[in-house]
Formats: sequence, structure tokens, C-alpha cells
Amino acid sequence: MGLDLGSVPVRLDSAPLRVLRDSAEAWEEAILHPPFSTGDHGPRPAVSRDLLELLPEGFDRGWHFQTRGHEQAEYLIDPPGFRRIRTWEERERSLPYRTVHGDRPFAEHARGGQGIPWRCSTSGFLAEAAARIDAIDAETARREFSVADMVDQGVYKAVQVSADEDEAFVDVLADLRRLARWYHRVVDAGLDLIVIVD
Repeated sequence: MGLDLGSVPVRLDSAPLRVLRDSAEAWEEAILHPPFSTGDHGPRPAVSRDLLELLPEGFDRGWHFQTRGHEQAEYLIDPPGFRRIRTWEERERSLPYRTVHGDRPFAEHARGGQGIPWRCSTSGFLAEAAARIDAIDAETARREFSVADMVDQGVYKAVQVSADEDEAFVDVLADLRRLARWYHRVVDAGLDLIVIVD
């Protein structure tokens, strides 16, 4: 078992999303159905039908990190900054964390199956996050990137990355670039995101 990071394109200011933020009961019904689940457990509640009607064709839940390397991607955005963080609260407020894991909490009652709170990002934040990722200079980032340092820092799944540091760097940077492309696509469609770690 591990932690997978995915996201669901939505319009955060839409009526169905307001219902999910305000009502734990509605949220509990909706998470069993698309777009939040790939399964369909019984009749779809109205809020799920309403959400699906708001999505442009071809959009569903996105999975970005095939190697569960989301925390490694966060590290790559700013290795020195990652090393300076001492508390969970500091990390949650940091720009690299928010870039990868979502800008802010969605709702107190909205938590993944392993208890991790859902987060969300507006289209405006996603545009900035994508630009931040696009602006990463590979040579500079490579000089700061260290698998041994990630292991020392307790970065999730760092012990399972390639022993070849250059190869590990290429893989993590590719994950980040894939994330930026997804953000661009979501922004171009005028959507926001809910980010789910499960």
C-alpha cells in the first residue's frame, strides 16, 4: 500500500462544490461516484450528476506520479528550502508543497481513505504553479538534487529511486513537467483542481 496523488478538475465556485464543502453527508455520497471515484456504487446522487455535467469532455481524475514521487517533486522545486523546513505547518505553507499538493485545504470533512485532507487550487494558482515548474533550470536543479539528501530528509519513497542519481533526477523532473502540462490543460479549460492523496 502506498500514497498516490491525483486530482479532479472542477469549478471550485460551482454550486455542487459549495454543497460538498458545506455538507459532510453530501461529500460522503459523492466520493463513491465519478468524478471522485472510478467505480459507481449504487445510484448517483444529484451532486455527482451535476459535477459531471460541468466537466468538459475528456476530463476525469488525473494521476501524475507513476512512481509515487510527489514528495520528490516537491523536493526538486527547492532542495535548500526543503532542508530548512522543520515542522509540518511550515511545509504545508511552503510554495513547493502547495505547488504539488494543492494550494489550500478543501474542507475539514473531506479526507482521503488514509485520512489525508483533500486540498484544492484555483485556476489562477495553477497557472502560477505551472509557470514556476516551467521555469526550473535543469542544470541548476541538478546541482542541488541529491538522492542521499532526500533519504536523509525522509522524502517519501526516496529509498526506492534509482541508484543512478542522474537517472533519478531525470525521472523526478519528468514527473514535474508532466504535472505542469496537466495544470496548463486544466487552466486552458477554465477549471480548478481538487488534489487527493490516497
